[in-house]
Amino acid sequence: MNYELSDSDLTKLVKQDKDNDALVELINRHSGIYVDMVNKFGCKSLSMTEVGDIIDDKNYNIYKAAIDYDETRAKFSTYLATKAKFICLTQKTKNKMSKPHSSYEELDFFIESKDNTPEQFCSFSDSFSKIMVLISKNKDERVEKIFNERYFGGEFNKLQAWHRVAKKIGISSQACINIHNRTIEQLKKKVNNETIKF
Repeated sequence: MNYELSDSDLTKLVKQDKDNDALVELINRHSGIYVDMVNKFGCKSLSMTEVGDIIDDKNYNIYKAAIDYDETRAKFSTYLATKAKFICLTQKTKNKMSKPHSSYEELDFFIESKDNTPEQFCSFSDSFSKIMVLISKNKDERVEKIFNERYFGGEFNKLQAWHRVAKKIGISSQACINIHNRTIEQLKKKVNNETIKF
């Protein structure tokens, strides 16, 4: 059904979380563009491991692009290509800074901001231990496993690729991402309203 829809229509379905086939179609249409851009900009300045990790997160990054996409500014393919380039440049900048850090840095400032996207919600802070306590109390046992694998399962303090997290948990990558993002939203509410329980 989605094969005849435009990219803009598909992104709207993804944003409404009404049709998983829409995301699959976007991934099928644009994986080549994403990989080409990562290879073009990543291979010049990143290690093969880093390039591989960015490519491994292709499906998630296409999903994020669909969520953030504004059809009034550019075609989706152009936006995704720019996003892939930006991911590579961001990693390059992190490497240049090259100060010791930990995956905790991903667990950051969502406490101060209500508008962060899920993967922006983290950087090392005194609140980290509180966040992990809340996660450990979640009734869904998969939540703690997903967070531990994502943030502490990677080598050299890097994020574990979603497909690797999914393999260890025993569910699909998209299911892991959905559980992760839903938990972040719950955490935001928990932090901003102590009466809300998991």
